[in-house]
Amino acid sequence: MRADQLIGAWDLVDWRIDYDDGRPPTHPFGQDASGQISYTADARMSAVIQRAGRRPLSTASPRQAPAEECREAYTSFFCYAGHWTLEGDTLIHHLTLALNPAMLGTEQRRRAQLQDNVLELSAAEPLGGGRTRTHRLRWRRAGS
Repeated sequence: MRADQLIGAWDLVDWRIDYDDGRPPTHPFGQDASGQISYTADARMSAVIQRAGRRPLSTASPRQAPAEECREAYTSFFCYAGHWTLEGDTLIHHLTLALNPAMLGTEQRRRAQLQDNVLELSAAEPLGGGRTRTHRLRWRRAGS
């Protein structure tokens, strides 16, 4: 894959987690999650994903909403942004902004595969005890 093939906006098709211990796959934000990831020619990127059917807060300002509503809003939404580089088939997101502060300053490495207008980004995550799970996010080029 070439870096110029990534430029543009991509819509989420599916976020699935596969387990190496035989468990069935899971979908962290449900099978009907929505999202968008964008890559610019000057190597900036941003990604947002949300669970379908998110409920609005009971107040106009999240600073005045009940803690449980804020928790639900936080845990049903995912976003980060920064810069990107491509090394072979590894796409690296260098994070400068993130909803989860623990991700700030990290490098998120993804195996990238492009077929037709579908981009699959995957990453293995160790679970301990020698087990892993693999996040697989499939994105379709916006407008295709």
